Amino acid sequence: MTAFNNLISRVKNIFGRKATPATNAATSAEPPTDISVVSDPRLKAALADIEKYLADNFGTPTAKLQYKEYTNGANLTSEDATFAVSLVILTATEGAAHLPDNVMILGGVTSTNDDDWLTDELSKFIVLLKKLGRTHRIQHLALAFSKEKPDHPATVKEADVTCIRLY
Repeated sequence: MTAFNNLISRVKNIFGRKATPATNAATSAEPPTDISVVSDPRLKAALADIEKYLADNFGTPTAKLQYKEYTNGANLTSEDATFAVSLVILTATEGAAHLPDNVMILGGVTSTNDDDWLTDELSKFIVLLKKLGRTHRIQHLALAFSKEKPDHPATVKEADVTCIRLY
């Protein structure tokens, strides 16, 4: 959950506004965290493609994935030890970093494997995200990394953001 909380904090800092859940949480002890919580069909399709990629390439079970929907987008957090990612897709503007709408932010990637393996797999994953951006009409891919601890993207408090226009 720490990686998830750090990701939400990072989104708040980057966009300079509080991200609030799109719907009120049910009073049950454990609200759903699977892909069904994402109501936007375009975002759901993009996240489903990412889920499939993680399963096909790293054997990531759906139980290791958590989704959350916000009024301005959705996020995916993977807690798989082999290849864990923190990804947000935003559909609204007004950010401190002046990022446009339709932006996918990759905020963290970790692995129990060595750095060379992780670098290779991260490169492949970024290529996938670029393709998915075009397929699902997401115009930009942003990469957010820590200014304070560049070797630990999950601990980002302030981020350097690089934004790539996808189409």
